[in-house]
Amino acid sequence: MSNIAPTSSTDTVAGFLDALRALRRGTGPLAGLEPDSYARDHAAFERLSDQRSLIAEDLAGRLARMGDRPISVLSVGCGDGSLDGRLAAGLVQRKSGRPVRYVGIDPWPGSVELFTATMAALGADELSVEAHVASFDDAPVDETFDVVLFVHSMYYVADVGATLRAALNLLRPGGELWVAIAPSAALNALVGVLAPPLEGHRQWFSADVEKAFVDGGIAVDDVVTLDALVDLASASDEVLDFAVQARLTPELYGPVRAYLGAVSVPGSDGKLRVPHPVDVFAATRR
Repeated sequence: MSNIAPTSSTDTVAGFLDALRALRRGTGPLAGLEPDSYARDHAAFERLSDQRSLIAEDLAGRLARMGDRPISVLSVGCGDGSLDGRLAAGLVQRKSGRPVRYVGIDPWPGSVELFTATMAALGADELSVEAHVASFDDAPVDETFDVVLFVHSMYYVADVGATLRAALNLLRPGGELWVAIAPSAALNALVGVLAPPLEGHRQWFSADVEKAFVDGGIAVDDVVTLDALVDLASASDEVLDFAVQARLTPELYGPVRAYLGAVSVPGSDGKLRVPHPVDVFAATRR
């Protein structure tokens, strides 16, 4: 878990959340994020954060430890390819000449188009790329991989345990499953209060993934926490909507901004930012 503490007291932070609950009491769920704007708002959020670079560094190190043999990667929830493009570039730039197979899955057509374009822009002959517009459960994947990767996509699955088992079944013996998912910490406490249900369930967080590994008897090789920070002090309303995974109504923006100010911590430059750590789970198919 992250060891970054907010600048305000626990009582003050809890008071902001209670105020938001009071504003929402007796009302229906907020609207969810529209697919056509999700990717745009996500990209804007990431520009304010150092988290993607921390994840890329961690996963690139894991890939490097696999050596220079041919490698295949399945990225579930690949988005626009911003992260996967960096990982694929690292694989093909090592000049080993080994084949690299990369398959992306995402439910939104626009994201898959961007993923495909990002990979094509690498211009690497040894890189084979395929992408599917689908959920993980419905993806037409009939091959096995050296790595199956979920980066911020496990939140949305219907059954975490079933998804972990299915992912492990797509691995070759000795292949690795990596799941990057946020804990229900300061930022995601807002998600718990404000986000609408996802097809009958709440968003899952890292504690749910940990429980699913344990309940499924799946050994976890390691769990690494990456302590990221995001600058939301001057974020647009649309970026705040993405941060809480809901379209906020006008009366909510002020209390949300006040809460974010209360949980902010000084960055290395002294500027206040909101902690949003991510836990990276790794498991091997035995």
